[in-house]
Amino acid sequence: MYLATPGLSLGRFRDYFVHDQLGYLAIVKNFSEGQSASFEPDTETGANTYPRFYYEFIGLVARVTGWDPIVAWNVCGMAIQLVLVGLLAAILIRLSRRWWVGLIAPVPFMLGTFSRLTVTGWYTPLESHAVIWGPFGILHTLNGETVSLSVASICLLVLGLLWLRPARPRLRVVATTLICLVLGGLANVQTYSFIAAIYLLAFGLAAWVLLSGRRIVLVVLSLALIPVVYLAGTTVTDAGGQLPALVFGLLPAVPGVISLIVRSRGIVLLYCVAVVLGASPQVVGTVVGLVTGDPFLTYRVASNTELGVPLGTGLISGLALIVPLGVILVAALVRRRPLWAAYSVGAALAWTLLGTNDVWGANAEPYRLYMDVFFLVAATILPIGVMVLTELWHRGTVAKTQPTEPVERERPWSVVPRWSVLVAAVLCVGVATLSLSDWWVFFRSGIARNLLVTDSPRDQALTALALQSAAAHPGTLLMVDSCIDPRVLKITSGVPIAYYHLGMAWPTDYDAIATIVSSRLGGGIDRAAALAGNATQVLSDSACGDDWGNRYAVDLVEQSSLPYTNPDGTTGTITLWGLI
Repeated sequence: MYLATPGLSLGRFRDYFVHDQLGYLAIVKNFSEGQSASFEPDTETGANTYPRFYYEFIGLVARVTGWDPIVAWNVCGMAIQLVLVGLLAAILIRLSRRWWVGLIAPVPFMLGTFSRLTVTGWYTPLESHAVIWGPFGILHTLNGETVSLSVASICLLVLGLLWLRPARPRLRVVATTLICLVLGGLANVQTYSFIAAIYLLAFGLAAWVLLSGRRIVLVVLSLALIPVVYLAGTTVTDAGGQLPALVFGLLPAVPGVISLIVRSRGIVLLYCVAVVLGASPQVVGTVVGLVTGDPFLTYRVASNTELGVPLGTGLISGLALIVPLGVILVAALVRRRPLWAAYSVGAALAWTLLGTNDVWGANAEPYRLYMDVFFLVAATILPIGVMVLTELWHRGTVAKTQPTEPVERERPWSVVPRWSVLVAAVLCVGVATLSLSDWWVFFRSGIARNLLVTDSPRDQALTALALQSAAAHPGTLLMVDSCIDPRVLKITSGVPIAYYHLGMAWPTDYDAIATIVSSRLGGGIDRAAALAGNATQVLSDSACGDDWGNRYAVDLVEQSSLPYTNPDGTTGTITLWGLI
């Protein structure tokens, strides 16, 4: 897709739901210029508790290499996705012993949600701003969520390689501890993908230890704790907030995890501690902010409304994975394979609980968590599927890919006819192929091909005057008219802008800046708010209908100007003013 995009360049930013992405890129820009303080990125004031480790990392890459932040964004984002697909391809080739099986590694990331058939588009709109789309819709941004999900998938796949193949015990312990530390660290990159990975891993492990040990009492207890989450989740949220509620949602996995800790003689507890340590910087920062009454965090929690996934929509959208998960579960029951059953059951429980967290009280953007689990399952289901189909195809033979599971004596009824294996494979492939129509619509859409131009003659004039303003008036915010995009100006110039991203962080003078933003959208200047917010430097475009130079001639003093001529022949003049 990227190679087929007209105007392909690593220096072009993908113009795809760009509002949030430009906010993240502002963090990259600030860090690339050596500003490591945790402030609101546009105004460079206030505090920022948003998970931003990856954006700071990209900023450091840009600073060290001398790359433009956009180049660093594109290179790092695509590199981690290529690593994930390459790892998955290698695993599939190793499991199947056929090179061509590796070619299907990219397919899980092209799966759709049958939106093409249900709403004639590539995504399904829900209430408020919620949507459901396939992994390709997530991956295209190259933001922290895509990287966090990719790293989480890599960690889960490597854990599978460590524990489903022969390995030295010490290597397993050390490597697993490091992987768990990385998984925990994802909380500092993107919260929801971290939560999705932990839920998937916790419920998968819990299901495996309970099913492999046939611990009937613990199985019954775990099942009984599921309705407890739905009944008591709201109470937990009211008493402790959203974060404790999400931890509470793991309650059904607790019996299995405790049993696994006992079974491992405490080694698994070490892995749990590693996850907690990795996540602690972001968790502690968020908890401190909530306890101290950070107004942004209070707003953020309260704004998560009407973001649920209706049952029917969730079932239809997830068919590309629900069908193979069902096939894996049936195969597990027939062949008595706890690993297969644990994967299927654990994924289903994690997906259901997170996708309905608004029902049981956490109310943490369930539509996004639904999509995040979709991604993680899509990234990990192929190796399990290849194991299942390979063993079933060989009928009574025991798969060599599962040395850690006890081998039971085959019984006649567990020998699966090859025709049924073929039917199951065709069913899974058929459903997945049908879902790819969403990706095809996306591939042909304008939004998937649009690239943001940030270096036009007009942009260059804006950047030059913004830098001149910052040099002459350090610390003063720059205000722009409604024809100038403050988000783009921030990433091209890096100067403090009188703007903010509502869902990321709030500036110190929030009320004043909010009034400035609102007035700008209406084409005007609120002088009192500008003075209160220290936004006394102003940029205007002569081609803009706002006509600030004449309308506010009494309040503005011209400082400098630059003409520009765009490639299409349009001309204008950018003027820098001082507000008095």
